[in-house]
Amino acid sequence: MGEVAVTRVTIELWLWLGNELRGDFECPSEMRSVRVEEIANGTTMREFLGRLANGYFPIAKNVFNIQSQELYPDLVMNYNGRLISPDQVYDKILKNGDRITVLPLAGGG
Repeated sequence: MGEVAVTRVTIELWLWLGNELRGDFECPSEMRSVRVEEIANGTTMREFLGRLANGYFPIAKNVFNIQSQELYPDLVMNYNGRLISPDQVYDKILKNGDRITVLPLAGGG
């Protein structure tokens, strides 16, 4: 049998979850949590976020709604250096080296 191909994807959360995710995520600060995940080739963005939400209650509670299969509406996503609507990438197949950053939606004043 051959080896299963693995894709490495970095997820970075700027959501004050450091205390809750510390140990499984690198947490340079309470506000910033980073993790490199190994996923199977062919995994979509939605599947990846759902897997994280199923594995980490703080992510299910604050980042990705398991029932609707979407990011919570007060969040934005940066995908490989581009601010993008999550709706545009939910069905995208992730590639090795992809970087996903989730940030709170900032309002102007």
